[in-house]
Amino acid sequence: MHELFMSGGYMMYPLTFTCVVIFALASYSTVQLFRPSAWADLKSKVFVDAILFGGGFAAIIGVLGTLVGIVVTAQAIEAAGYISTTLVAAGLRVALLTSAFGVLILAGSAVVWFALQLRWRLLEAADAPDELTA
Repeated sequence: MHELFMSGGYMMYPLTFTCVVIFALASYSTVQLFRPSAWADLKSKVFVDAILFGGGFAAIIGVLGTLVGIVVTAQAIEAAGYISTTLVAAGLRVALLTSAFGVLILAGSAVVWFALQLRWRLLEAADAPDELTA
């Protein structure tokens, strides 16, 4: 796993940092929204929405890492002249690692965002005055 991470290049570090921030936001939001005295406040909503924003940011960073990896691979091919297709495929595999990692972070954050968003909306509905009985 460490070799896979290291072969992703320097763009794996911002992706990992983003993943840690999303995990911290998700942990904090879960504690805030599932405590016994929870209520739907704006601060909780902002933190929940930041989870999905972080996932989108990770996907963008992953695509940027892939583009940088493809450019570096193309430069190496140009400098070397003729090379085998196996080396080209290996370079592209490494270049696509950041996109794969970014999309995985986005998928995980979207699932967590959906669950916390649902909880926030249920709390908001419970706090709203019952207009049907008035």
